Amino acid sequence: MSDGIKHWKYSRISSVILIPLTIWFVAFFSKNFDMPFEHVASSMSTPFNSLMMLVFLTATIFHLQQGLQVIIEDYAYRKLLINLNIIFNSALYIVSVCSLGKLVLLGVL
Repeated sequence: MSDGIKHWKYSRISSVILIPLTIWFVAFFSKNFDMPFEHVASSMSTPFNSLMMLVFLTATIFHLQQGLQVIIEDYAYRKLLINLNIIFNSALYIVSVCSLGKLVLLGVL
């Protein structure tokens, strides 16, 4: 399978995965909108919500990386930009997962 076909399939799969996750995300934060931070942190600490947020972050950042790569390849193909895209999205994922982990494991300190 060529890289183009693989990239296209990954993009479509992540899009389909993001549909229910986005619905969960909007429902979760509309329920917790205008609540104190402690309440939101405690509701995020439940295993279901923390797992859903982890999967949402993973799928979203993967989809972002795929989409930015398509834009770079179509309009400004440079290997440096593709590598910077990978580095940027990897750093974004690490920061997001560490923030979620701190919130879930340590709670409100």
